[in-house]
Amino acid sequence: MNKPIASLFELPKNAGSKTKTEILFIERCLALLRPGGRLGVVLPEGIFNNPSLAYVREFCENRAFIRAVVSLPQETFFSSGASVKASLLFLQKFTVKEQADFDRKHAKARAEIEANHAPEIEKETTRLNEALAVARAARDAEQRKTLQRELADFEKRMADTIAAETRALLKERFTYPVFLYEAGKVGITATGDADQNELVPNDNVPPGLAKTCLELYREFRANPNAFFLAEAVP
Repeated sequence: MNKPIASLFELPKNAGSKTKTEILFIERCLALLRPGGRLGVVLPEGIFNNPSLAYVREFCENRAFIRAVVSLPQETFFSSGASVKASLLFLQKFTVKEQADFDRKHAKARAEIEANHAPEIEKETTRLNEALAVARAARDAEQRKTLQRELADFEKRMADTIAAETRALLKERFTYPVFLYEAGKVGITATGDADQNELVPNDNVPPGLAKTCLELYREFRANPNAFFLAEAVP
């Protein structure tokens, strides 16, 4: 009772932090999905490219395949009073077996990265702790505070480095294709009137459009290699 709502979720950085509703919504949707279940959701584009929200993207990557991201025009929701640019995100939650495979590869990647940095961490931590001991013995409060800040900064920097390098190595070992599409016409104008629609097969696709987004996605799922650009031959 009387607990902040954020305390019921994993994504908020702390129980008292202000967290955007859409971030809590993502977590709740993933939690409600059965293993292997699929999710399609409209989200502000900042969720996909804002550096400060990388932890949200990693939360999703740790639990589900990102099947597709479809970027919508800026004016898509103008008639509803929303001016934020949005995208469609399609996820498929890991099965129990897939989650186990991901967790195993994640743990292995982290162990390797931690081992790579262990000598550097041990050397610098030892140096700073020894310097702190000298400062305490000399009752040098100013030097002690400086060294404590330096140690805290070093530990944070190394934690961030290990996390980033672990994520990069994991993506090399747990790899899969993601469908990306930039839509120009999605069936509605900025004023709310009906418009051409390139997302799904319909009677009002833009002239000259060979295949809709949905048709391309189905082809991509059947053979993603056909969508990759061949390397240029020198």
